[in-house]
Amino acid sequence: MDTFKSTAGEVVAIGSSDEQLRIEHILQTNRDVWKVVPTRPYLAIDIDLVRSLMPTLQSWIVFSGGQLLQNMRPQDIASRVLGLLGGGGTIADMGKRSEVLVRGKANSKARHLMNFNPPFIVGSTPWVAAGTHFIAVEGDAYFQHEFAELVTVNNLSRPKSNHFDFTALCDLRDKYNSEYLDNPSASTTELDELNVLLDRTFDENKRAIAAADAYHKAVSVNMVSFDYDAPILTKYDRLTHDASGKPQIEVAYALLHYERAIKDYNNLIVCRSAAQLDDALSHGINCVVSAAACVEAIANRLVFEATGLHPTYRDRRQPLEKINDAATKLAATEGKVFNSLVQGTPVFDSLEEMRILRNGFMHAKELETDIDPTTSTSDTLNKVDQANCERFLVSVRECASHVFSQLTHVASPIVTKKNITWMGDLVVP
Repeated sequence: MDTFKSTAGEVVAIGSSDEQLRIEHILQTNRDVWKVVPTRPYLAIDIDLVRSLMPTLQSWIVFSGGQLLQNMRPQDIASRVLGLLGGGGTIADMGKRSEVLVRGKANSKARHLMNFNPPFIVGSTPWVAAGTHFIAVEGDAYFQHEFAELVTVNNLSRPKSNHFDFTALCDLRDKYNSEYLDNPSASTTELDELNVLLDRTFDENKRAIAAADAYHKAVSVNMVSFDYDAPILTKYDRLTHDASGKPQIEVAYALLHYERAIKDYNNLIVCRSAAQLDDALSHGINCVVSAAACVEAIANRLVFEATGLHPTYRDRRQPLEKINDAATKLAATEGKVFNSLVQGTPVFDSLEEMRILRNGFMHAKELETDIDPTTSTSDTLNKVDQANCERFLVSVRECASHVFSQLTHVASPIVTKKNITWMGDLVVP
């Protein structure tokens, strides 16, 4: 990976988030640490000077290339980001109330800096104090503020803020990119002009950082943080907080039940192939129970998304009715009309058949069933055979696809795309 290197041609090593933020601040505030060199990218870092200045920092402002995240362990955040990039539905999402992205004062016990690109990568401009957010450090206290929004000027992105005019600074940044970064062999005259460009850039940096500092001092006076150790999360757990800021965990039951149903379906296939009818009956029933629980969990979550309240036992509506009612309300908030699931369609009727079967298993009565004259097995075993369980699971996926393709502002709790592999070698109908 090509990065801006030291004047000795070495990669700039970074040991911690705190160290990165210190280095980034110095790179944006001290003109002398940047040296013009005769080879692309024509800039090198006097890392010895940088490190000599680092111990003097107590409080500072920096437009970092990373973002401060909090409340969750880095590996839990990373797994959820990867799941989201894969289309979602393979792991519980972060949730609306996880407060993972720091907005204000950070959790002192569970915060870290996430870089979406390697620090100081060529193509970035780490000497330019510009960005949509900045980080303020006051001793052991860390703050992150949204300061601007991204806009497009001449087909290039740049921040636009109500608190500072980034125009001159971004023009200088874009000038470096177009005249130097894309230039394989700059002349001596051009390198002299690069020194002037850097001088002008640092004059603008001072103004940008002063504006950010003034903004921080104005808004951070009464900011408090909720400091706690990051909890250990399973893939089905979602971090949330109550009204007082106390951390809590929600379980993404739709995903849990869906994956359990898929595992039982695959075990059913194996048992049927081996004529192990005892286990085939068990796995078939468990597949139906879990698949129906998945649909009910989707319904209850949609009700919560639409009303802010979890449905109780007093809500006698069937899952598909809950889904239609809640999805209609959620679509209306986006100015859309929801196309409901209706009786008489394959998905609706299959899920209703599955629900009735599930109720029979969960509220079990040892009622008599017929014997199939062809297989000489019980009618119950046939109702949970491979073909029926496959049909039920396909209907669950198609139901979710029907609903969440219309509610684009609400994440699907399960995978709906057929080209996503997340269950290893298991067959996913």
